[in-house]
Amino acid sequence: MSRQIGPINQFSYVVRDLDAAIRHWADVLQVGPFFVLEHVPYSMCRYHGAPTDIDMDVALAYSGDVQIELVHQRNDAPSIFTDFLRERGEGLQHVGVITSDLDLALEHFAGRSIEPVQDGVAENGTRFAYLDTALVPGTMLELFELPPAIERAFGKMRQTCAAWDPATGAARR
Repeated sequence: MSRQIGPINQFSYVVRDLDAAIRHWADVLQVGPFFVLEHVPYSMCRYHGAPTDIDMDVALAYSGDVQIELVHQRNDAPSIFTDFLRERGEGLQHVGVITSDLDLALEHFAGRSIEPVQDGVAENGTRFAYLDTALVPGTMLELFELPPAIERAFGKMRQTCAAWDPATGAARR
């Protein structure tokens, strides 16, 4: 990824069964523990420029410095997630990049005729935009700008995951 935009630090998978996906990642891939956020609240969310009311849960964990995000949309509101499930089924839907200046990053892509497909602001202040960049067929790019409190929370999640022992489900000693 461009040095102007930032490195890819998230892989996000759309899933139909969040609990089964968490078990798979923890048991088979030994990634965890997952932090589950239910009914993620948005201050504003748009899909193709029109307001949409997405009801979704996410589960977050880290594998090293890479965040694994599992997304389960609970309703059928128009979104990139329902599109992906309908067209491709479960799988890697987007890669994410934390950017310090979302507006500048969006300008970078607008200059290449790439506009957001879905964008908004979470109630925690995180601004985001999903771009259909065709990095890999079927994979979008999410740009997100984190408030300092969320950046600190992600750091604590990363530390917890680094200390997690998949055999016991507890922190390694």
